Amino acid sequence: MDLTRTEGRLLWTGMAIAGVLHLLIPGVLLSLAKVGYRWVLAVEFTPQKGARQRVRLLGVANLVVAAVLKRILG
Repeated sequence: MDLTRTEGRLLWTGMAIAGVLHLLIPGVLLSLAKVGYRWVLAVEFTPQKGARQRVRLLGVANLVVAAVLKRILG
């Protein structure tokens, strides 16, 4: 995949921002998911026990991917 320097920077920066948001505001993201599921899919979404911790874990994964992308894409 050929990305311009700007596209590469936007990609890893976006992943890093997503990771930070998942770490800092997991409850807000779960609430947004609940609303999105209701509006778009017309189903109820109820976060289970430990959901916030799993959202934070996803944030860590996003930050790792962002670091790898930054290293690869320079």
